[in-house]
Order: sequence, then C-alpha cells, then structure tokens
Amino acid sequence: MDSDVMYPKLFTPIKINGVEIRNRVVFLPHATVYVDQNYAPTEREMYYYEERAKGGAGLIVVPSRIVHLTGVFPGLGIGYNRENLPKFKRIVDAVHSHGAKIFIQLSHMGNQTKSVETFHPTWAPSAIPDMTVGEMPKEMTFEEINQLVESFAACAEMLMGAGFDGVEIKVAHDGILGQFVSLLKNKRTDKYGGSIENRGRIIVEILGAIRERIGQVPLGVRFGINRYMPGDYGVDDAVEYAKLFTTVADYISTDTGTWESIDMLVPSMNIPQGFLLKDVARIKQATGKIVIGNGRIVWPATAENALENGYLDMVGMARAQIADPYWAKKAEAGKPDEIRGCIGCNQKCMGRLLQNLPISCVQNPTSGNEKKYGEDVLYQKTPNPKKIVVVGGGPAGMKAAEIYARRGNHVVLFEKDGELGGRVRWESRIPGRRGVSGVSRYLIYMLGILDNVDVRLNAEADAETVVKENPDIVIIATGSTPISANPNYYSTIDALNGTVKGDSILVVDNDSTTEGSGVAELFVKANKTVHWVTPGFFNGQNVTAPILLDNFKRLAGKENLVLHPMKVMIDFKDGEATLLNIYLNTTEKVTGIDAVVVAGIKEANNSLYDSLREKVSELYIIGDAAAPRDIASALEDAVGLTELIKEA
Repeated sequence: MDSDVMYPKLFTPIKINGVEIRNRVVFLPHATVYVDQNYAPTEREMYYYEERAKGGAGLIVVPSRIVHLTGVFPGLGIGYNRENLPKFKRIVDAVHSHGAKIFIQLSHMGNQTKSVETFHPTWAPSAIPDMTVGEMPKEMTFEEINQLVESFAACAEMLMGAGFDGVEIKVAHDGILGQFVSLLKNKRTDKYGGSIENRGRIIVEILGAIRERIGQVPLGVRFGINRYMPGDYGVDDAVEYAKLFTTVADYISTDTGTWESIDMLVPSMNIPQGFLLKDVARIKQATGKIVIGNGRIVWPATAENALENGYLDMVGMARAQIADPYWAKKAEAGKPDEIRGCIGCNQKCMGRLLQNLPISCVQNPTSGNEKKYGEDVLYQKTPNPKKIVVVGGGPAGMKAAEIYARRGNHVVLFEKDGELGGRVRWESRIPGRRGVSGVSRYLIYMLGILDNVDVRLNAEADAETVVKENPDIVIIATGSTPISANPNYYSTIDALNGTVKGDSILVVDNDSTTEGSGVAELFVKANKTVHWVTPGFFNGQNVTAPILLDNFKRLAGKENLVLHPMKVMIDFKDGEATLLNIYLNTTEKVTGIDAVVVAGIKEANNSLYDSLREKVSELYIIGDAAAPRDIASALEDAVGLTELIKEA
C-alpha cells in the first residue's frame, strides 16, 4: 500500500474464504424496489450496482432474495426461479467488470409479509404478528422448517451458478430468521425455541446445508446485534448468537433494529455517526471471524479509525454510498471533502421504500437513475462550452451551477445574500434538522474548487444585470419565501428568528412535514404551551417513520404540547381559534392563544423569471422558484435540466 494513501487500512485488500476483495468498503444490502412485477432482476438494478462498483466499492451485497413462495414481498426479488439466472448474471458481470466482488443475500419475510402477496398463510416461528404488519401468521411445523432449510440451500446453490462470489443469509431487521432468534417473536417450546442454542438452531442448520451445496466459498450472516425493543435481545445475547453462527459462517455483517424500532434500523441525522462501533467490536472480539461493521458511518475518517481500533474488518455502508456511489474512489484519492455525504434524512431512501416505491436520495437524485443520470452521463464534458448565468444560490441554483461547470461551461452564479445555501440555511436551524446543512456543505465546496464558476455574493440580480452578462443560457433558481398568508400571523422564519411573542402558541402545520413538527418542537423547548394543528390524519403524517419516531421521542410526555390532527383553523379572534375537523365536519374552540405561527406555506420568488421571458434566448426556472416544494425537489430539478438543455 502506498504510504501516501490517506486511509491505508480502508484500502488494504482482504480475503474471505479464499476470495480476495480489493478494499474494505462494502455496499450493504438494502431493498431498492427495482425488481419487476415478477420479482425478477432488472436493468435498473444492474446500472445501480455497477455504478457503485465503478465508484470503487470492494464488495457489493445484493439484498433479500426470497427463497420460498410463502415469503415473497412486494419489491423484493425471488431467488428460486431458475429463469432469472441470466438476469442475475448480467448484474454480476457488470460488477465484476469494474473489479468489485458481489455476494447474494437470501431471506424469507415470515410474519412481515401478508397472505395477499403469497396466496398462503404466512410462516413464522410462532403465531405472533409483526406489529407493523398486523396479520396473524401460521406457526411452522417441523416439516415446514425442513422445507425452509432446503429452500435456502437450493437457492444458494442455484444462484452461485450466476457467478456470485459468496452467499449471505439474513438474520436481521426483517425476515423469518430474525424472527426465530427474537425473544418476542419466538415462543416455541420445542428444539427451535427457548435457549439461545435452540432459537439459533435453524440458522446453523441452514448454514450447514448451504455449505454442503456450495463448498468452500464465502458464506456469511447479516445479523441484527440489538433489536432495540423492550423484552427482546440486546448485544449480550447477540455475542452468543454470533459465536454459534460462526461455527459455520465465515463472517458476520452487523445490523440493528427492526421494523418495530425503525428509528434505530436507519438512524437519523440526530444519532451520532459510528454509534454502533463499540458493540460491533464485541462481536469481533467474541468470534475472531471477519466482521463487516456498520452504524451510520458517513466519512472515511470514521471508517479508518474503526479499522485501526480493530472494531471490524470491513466497513459496511448503504446510505453513504447511495448518496455518493464514488465514496470509495474519492476516499482512496484523498479527497474526502468531495464526498457527497449522507445527511441521514431518510426521505427518499426509507421514505419511498415504506411506500413500496423505488428508492432514491435527497443528496443524490441520480441514485436509481444511473442509466440516464449516472456520473459518466451527468458530468460528461460538453463539446460546446457556453456561458450560463444562474440566479439564486440555494440548493437548486448551486446544483445547476455544479453540474454545468463540471461539464465545462463558464457559469456565473448570483446570490443576493452574503452566503450560499438558500432554504438550507433556515431549514437546518429547525430542531432535529441540523444535518440538512450537509447539502450546502458539499455544493459550496465543489463550487469553490471549480475555476470556471464565478460566484457573486451580495449581488441581487435584476433583468438588466442578467442581460448585461450576455449569457447563452439563464437558469432562475431564486427560491421561495415562507409566509403566513395573513399579516396577523407569524411564519416559520419569524419563529426561527425569535420574533414570536407570547406564552401560548398555535402552530398551523399545513403540510405535516418536518417544518411543522420542528416549529412545534422549537416552542415546546422554549416552555411555551403549544397547540399543534394539522389537516393530516396524525401530526407529522408526511414525515417518514424513522424521522417521525425520532421527533416523537423528543416530544414524548411534554405536557405543554397539545395535538390537533385532522383540523384546520377557520377563524382567529381575540385569542380564540376555531378549528374545523375537515373529515368529521365538527368544530373546536381553543382559547388563550397569544400568537399563531403558520408553517408549510411558501411563495415562489419568480418575478425575475417573468421579467426575462422576452429578453434572453434560453431561459429556465427550477426549484422553489418554479413551485415551492422541498430540497429534494430542488436538486431533482437541477439534474432534470440536463434533459432540457442538450448543448451545454
């Protein structure tokens, strides 16, 4: 290894049962919902995994291929259909062509699917439902357990025929094997229940059966080392399980949480980075086997330190490499500041997954769209460089400037304030949203190292200013302004700036997102009495579950917070608010209100666009200036411009 490499341990090769992997960076398995309606692999998956292989990952693990028809789940692929082998092989070959290795993970959803999907009663170790699903499963017989063991082994043998380098079984946050080791889901009194050895018996049997079929190739276990549920097992029991599993398995890949503790399965921006590493180290110390460790690892320095301390052998990251497929290459090149860091918002990865929609990423809208917008396409050098003026230095404007500068154009970026960031600056001040600042961190850094970007701060551009630049293309990204829609009410900005007076505050949360929940939390922390009103069926309805749980844990038990779901305010006079339940057509009076704060309403700043429409030859409007939405949409708009602007 070159002594000048910034992260030498991270880029030292490693062998797992004879298979050499070029570095210690693992793209962890995670559901993508990219399979087709027949649960088969797709071209979209191929491009997705190939991009991470191009980006330098050492090992890629394809997630949760279901081994038996009783365990299928929408959006997850199946592993038992031989007709799919050529499609798997295309994925494998694409990954191998860039020097990475690729394993396949096997699973069965157990009590976390529904019979409407399987056309059979769902299987489980005991007749206990998952609380997030609610359907009563069938307790498995010995015969069915034997079928399950055989299904895992048969699938492993068949899929190795597609060229995979190894096999992993899932004993983690979802799936039937995680249910067998759970103290809450397995209440059996036979040889598959009770003691750690008994609850883990089926895993050892499956590992043994797979080993007999595939021989000495890498075989591992993705294992949840803490369920984070009262009454279920924690790290102490996980250590004993791991010792049991590694009597056969070559490695353990750590995992945490369950669907019922989803805030610890995909920890938010408010959970410390590397939070799990000390627990991962216990698994490593107890087993002596190769451990792929995880736990909200975002930056190479955290990964390198974990390797130096001996906590783990390989570094597992899913969201970090969703956000930046080239994480590994940038780290290896000693350019960590160029990494587009995961901000832990969970909005387009888990947020979309929980709706059974194909996942993507706020920070990286190209994720899942690599064929159209992959790195080689998005930043392809133009043969005809142009002068492009971008007005507005918020997320949309910064992203547009970055894209077209990296393509080789000369970009002038006007920003009326003294610093870049736009809505990121105020949104990251909302309680629980500080991590959003990571969007600006990356883009500001990139604009700073690109010598063909002229950033002009404290420069409010009007139509005359823009025209004088004689641009070929003009992009308006002037954002939006949070408003109250009534001069007697306050806005989110007023709340953040501390100008709201009074001790009893009514928060009108129009869109049930993190903005409204954050404004409510701001006043709760200030010991104000807070009435949180929203038209949603419940407060925070449009906040993805891991973030909402994180928020609610901070607000739980606060006697100064009163929730008013399913309601809108229809009148406010002399401190009395009238609330209408829009579903039941009933009203409620809330008295003693000192101030009303309105969240979730923004006004587009689009006047410059209107004034330029007849004055420049090529004009575009993106982000909140086009239609007030969110940061994700602003970045998507900037990427989507590349389909409209063909010659730059």
